[in-house]
Amino acid sequence: MHTKLPDFYQKVTDAAKKRNADTKLEIRGMENFRAAKLASLRVGRVEDEIMEITEDPNVEKVEVIIMPRVPETDHSVIIKGIYKDGTCKKAILESMLVTSAGEDIELEGVEIIDDRRYKLP
Repeated sequence: MHTKLPDFYQKVTDAAKKRNADTKLEIRGMENFRAAKLASLRVGRVEDEIMEITEDPNVEKVEVIIMPRVPETDHSVIIKGIYKDGTCKKAILESMLVTSAGEDIELEGVEIIDDRRYKLP
């Protein structure tokens, strides 16, 4: 099963605020994705890991950073609990399969496409 991108945002937001409604959440790395699907099992693990980070009562903010590990498929997820003074005591690394639409989503209805990219091996 897969989780749609808007549902992912909602799930991690809910997880960050489950123990303390005032916990801030920052998600980075998905800004360029208009649409994507994420592996549901991994989304559940990330939710659990966010709740683990927020077990520390000193955590005021949770950062979730998603960066390519194997571009276009496997991504690393970094979950950090940030204290009021800006320091971080604990971080969790996780993997996430992210599938997204290719360039064809931007080219629908275009009559002439001049593809000048190099050929992939």
